[in-house]
Amino acid sequence: MTSEGRFGAVITCMDGRIQTRTIDQVMTRFGVRYVDNITATGAVKNLDGAVTPTGEGLLESLNVSKEAHGTNQVALVAHAGCAGNPVPDNTQKEQLRRAKAVVAERFPEMEVMALFFDPRIGFEKIH
Repeated sequence: MTSEGRFGAVITCMDGRIQTRTIDQVMTRFGVRYVDNITATGAVKNLDGAVTPTGEGLLESLNVSKEAHGTNQVALVAHAGCAGNPVPDNTQKEQLRRAKAVVAERFPEMEVMALFFDPRIGFEKIH
């Protein structure tokens, strides 16, 4: 259901190496024209079950996207080699699962997708 001017959102790490690829991926997967890019260092660690103050800020930004732009789809994205969340990839994938549950509970009307990016293999959808 694509329409001109339609927004999606992404909550992701601030790492500049993944920004363009992440936005392109979200635009393609959700079929949206614009993506509100909500970032923090190692973002998913802040939404990993217990929400940190930084995580609350990420969720507030998502709410602004929802209210101001009508966003009803959000992707949570973590990536390999994250300096802000220097844990193994499998740990980040578990954090993504828990973060997805947190966001889905706070925003039950939104479609929430979790993706893990590894530059060697691309994006992996995390279930």
